[in-house]
Amino acid sequence: MSVNLPNGSKVFIGEFDVEKVVTAASNASECVLSVASHGVKVGEWVLFKSGWGLLNDLVLQVGAVDTNTITLKGVDTSNLTLFPKGGGVGSILRVKTWTQLTQILEWQTSGGEQQYYDFGFLEEEKDRKIPTTRAATSIAISVADDPNLPGYKAAVKVSDSGNEAPLRLDLKNGGVISYYGYLSVNKTPSLTRNEIMKTSMDFALSTNPVRY
Repeated sequence: MSVNLPNGSKVFIGEFDVEKVVTAASNASECVLSVASHGVKVGEWVLFKSGWGLLNDLVLQVGAVDTNTITLKGVDTSNLTLFPKGGGVGSILRVKTWTQLTQILEWQTSGGEQQYYDFGFLEEEKDRKIPTTRAATSIAISVADDPNLPGYKAAVKVSDSGNEAPLRLDLKNGGVISYYGYLSVNKTPSLTRNEIMKTSMDFALSTNPVRY
C-alpha cells in the first residue's frame, strides 16, 4: 500500500511555440515522430495533434530526439487496431515556456464519471446497463489573490485568449500529470471577513490527462 500527500506539488501553465508538421508516426513500443528541424529537446513537452484519436490533443513528454525525429515517452502505438498504420500523422506544438501558478489553496476535480445506456428486453424483468462515454471533467482552482504574480498573469492571458492551453502538475513524489483544456479566470476575488482574498479559476479538460 502507498499513500501520498499533495503538499509540495507545483502547477505550471504552458505557452506553445510554432506548429511543426509530423510527416510520419511509427507503430512501436515508444512512438517515434518524424518532424523536420523540430528544435525539441529531451524532457520537453509537446502537444500532439494526431490522426490517431487516442493520442490527439494530448500533452506528452519527449523521451529521445534525433535531428528530424522525436520519441514520445511511454506512448505505445504497437497495437495496429488502436493505431492503424500511417494514421498518426498531424503536427506538434512544443511547449516553449512553463509559468508556475503559485499560492494555490485548493485543487478540486469534478466529472469524469462513466455514463451508461439503460435498456431492457420485453421478455425480461431486469434492466441492463452498458457503458457509453464519460462525463466531462473540470478542475476548480482557488488561489490567494495577487494580480501581480507571473502565474496569475499567465492564467489571465490564457483565459482572455479563449484558446486551449496545457497545464502541468508536478507531484512531490516525482509523478507528473499533464492536461489540455480551457482555463477561465474569475477576476473578481471573493472576500470573507477574517479570511484571505481568493481568486477562482476553472480548467475544463478537452482530453484525458496523461500521467507519468
